[in-house]
Amino acid sequence: MKKGIHDIPFLTRWSIDWFLERAAFYELEGIELNLLEKEGYLDLNTSLSEVRTIAEVVKRHGLEVPTLSTGLHNQYALSSENTGLRKRGEEIAFQMIEIAAELGASIIQIVPGTISRDTTYEQVYQRSQESLALLASEASAAGVTIAVENVCNKFLPSPLEFARFLTEINHPAVKAYFDTGNAMVTGHPEHFIHALGDQIVAVHVKDYRYDSGDFTAPLSGDAEWPGIMNALQRAEMEGYLISTPPLYKHCPERLIESASADLTALLNLVEK
Repeated sequence: MKKGIHDIPFLTRWSIDWFLERAAFYELEGIELNLLEKEGYLDLNTSLSEVRTIAEVVKRHGLEVPTLSTGLHNQYALSSENTGLRKRGEEIAFQMIEIAAELGASIIQIVPGTISRDTTYEQVYQRSQESLALLASEASAAGVTIAVENVCNKFLPSPLEFARFLTEINHPAVKAYFDTGNAMVTGHPEHFIHALGDQIVAVHVKDYRYDSGDFTAPLSGDAEWPGIMNALQRAEMEGYLISTPPLYKHCPERLIESASADLTALLNLVEK
């Protein structure tokens, strides 16, 4: 397993070049870029020429971009009953595939669907699978894997349902992006890992406190990290652990240093 971090806590504080330099300095191996609607290192108006420039800068720092992520599918849900919103969500996913191919990223993270009182669960489930199946062939042709994330939004809350959802799509380009903290909200991380097995291609790493309901940095919540890390090892997860730490109000350099150290500590929990 490799060490990585996402860009969200640093977007308004550092240039992308300084972010990459600090990531390399603190011995991270990769960075996850997030596609935003605007004002990110990557946004919907970023040209492919600009993407290629970013890819060159990443390589120059000795890093890689293993994963491309977005929160836009909460707004433009692949499961929406509004055909315009759903189509826009698919367009954003196609754009992510194109950007990932230019960056050399092998994985894009996708929120599979959102739940509302006005739409039946069955409809959300079916629409989400239909959209993902549509996207899968394009992703496969580009050498990109769509990694569906377990998010705590009342959709696919259980390990068995999440695993079955992917199995039913039954496409080699659709796998799982496992989030440790989100799994703690709806169940136990080890149960998800056991159910998903080798479908997990990347992991978002964060912790969770049961008493307050807050997400925290790894090792500062209630997660049973030895069990989680060794379950990932048994599942033969060889991809990236991407730290998604809460924002520091001050001292972002301290944040990236501690995130790297936390990931090293987690990797040291794996039984040899």
